[in-house]
Amino acid sequence: MPELPPQAIRLTDGTGGQRLPVKPAFGSPCNGCGYCCAEEPCAIARENIPDHPEEGPCLALEHEGGRFVCGMIRRPGHYMRLPNDWADGHLGGLFAQALGAGRGCDAGDPGPCPSLQTDA
Repeated sequence: MPELPPQAIRLTDGTGGQRLPVKPAFGSPCNGCGYCCAEEPCAIARENIPDHPEEGPCLALEHEGGRFVCGMIRRPGHYMRLPNDWADGHLGGLFAQALGAGRGCDAGDPGPCPSLQTDA
């Protein structure tokens, strides 16, 4: 199978093709890899973002400066569709505390990658 030229690969994750940090071990300091939020949305996102799906990556997962950040901490009013951002500082702080931001990686380690099989 021929490889696609880089310009033919459309990135939909907002990273612009940057290399991302590898997930740290459970309990290690967060490095912004985004694995936890890409794996599943937290209860805060599911309960506060209108029409957020129960499964799949979190809609509030943001990428900036080579790392992922939580949009529900950074700018919750945007995701909650509030009319302005006056509550972002207060809500973001509450959400950060509830999520345990700053306490280290709380995402379980992923299992081995499934092998890719082709029909030859």
